[in-house]
Order: sequence, then C-alpha cells, then structure tokens
Amino acid sequence: MTTLANLRAKLNGEIGVVTDAETEPWSTTVRDNAIIDGYAALWRAGVWKDAIETFATTNARLYALSTIQRLDRLELLDSDARQIGMPRGNIETDGAGGYQVRLVAPVSEGESLVVRGWLPFKSQFSGDGDTDDLPAEHNRVPLLKAKAILWRIALGEFGRYGVRQSVAPEMNMSIDQLIGMIAAAEREFAEEARALSNLRPRSGQNRKL
Repeated sequence: MTTLANLRAKLNGEIGVVTDAETEPWSTTVRDNAIIDGYAALWRAGVWKDAIETFATTNARLYALSTIQRLDRLELLDSDARQIGMPRGNIETDGAGGYQVRLVAPVSEGESLVVRGWLPFKSQFSGDGDTDDLPAEHNRVPLLKAKAILWRIALGEFGRYGVRQSVAPEMNMSIDQLIGMIAAAEREFAEEARALSNLRPRSGQNRKL
C-alpha cells in the first residue's frame, strides 16, 4: 500500500514538479484530484480487485452485496466447507446505489453461498497519509492516467493564456507538443492497464442471464 503523499511524489517526478508545494502549473489539490481520477479509471480499463463474500443460504433468490460489483462465479458449500454445487446467477444494481446477486433458483437453507468476484480499487483518499489498495508494483499505472489528465489541464491553460495574448513561463511549449504528450501518456496507460488487466483470471465467470 502507498500513501497519497508518496503517490503524489512519484507523480511529481513524472511531470517535472521539483517541490511538492509548487502551485504552478498545478496545485497540490489539482494533482491529488488527477491521482483520484487515475485510480477511478482502472475500473473502466478492466483492472479490478478480487473479492469474496459469503452468505448463509435461505429460500431467497436475492442477496445484498457489500463490495462486489462484477461476478466471477458462485459456489455452494456444505457445513464442512465442501463444494456441493455451483448455482447460476448474476449481479445487478439494487436501485439504491448498491449491488445484489440474483440466483436463477433458490438454494437449500443451511448452506453457504460463496460469491467470488471483483470490485474497484480504492480511488478516494482522506488525506496525505491515506493509502491505496493497489499493489505497490502496479501503482505507476493509475499515475500514467493522472499524468495525462494534468497535461490536458495544461492544454486548457494554454488556450486560456493564448486568448489573453500572454503565455506564462510554465506553459512555454507548443500546442502540438502538449497534444503529443497527452497522446503518449494515454497510450502508455492503455497498454499498461491492458497488461495488468490480463493478469486477472477470466475463466468461470457466470454470464448475465
């Protein structure tokens, strides 16, 4: 796990920020928000966190989930934790901002229903000391997206200063250079996210009914 402060320090190195307290061309808050958005982008890129939830079975077909948002498989275990079946079902929204698993048919009471699936990696941080939940060897992937976001902000600032006929020293580059840097960062993020996503097992996933 890596703290937000350490993530920002790594990002600073990628974008040429020498002192963390610098405010130009991006404030600390803007850099933090780029990191947050970079981590959030992992879910859309197919980089997901493994999770397991277990329920004591009833005659119900619906079970409310606390974390899982995508389904890998369902397992039915007896009291000795032996697998006795693989029920069919799918995960759906519950209409109130959460998720639930819906079984095709109820299973017998007194067993354990194991839901194996995935949830998003953490993307919100309470402060500099708060940590992510992505293995440290992979945290450069969301930072690549954060870098692309910051370059896009720089491009917007370039247009803003251009309208005023005054380009600030920190924006001393061409629009073509900025666009090229954005494209390079986005391309590297897509490649690295794809490689990381491919580490996730793909077999055994129940399809939506």
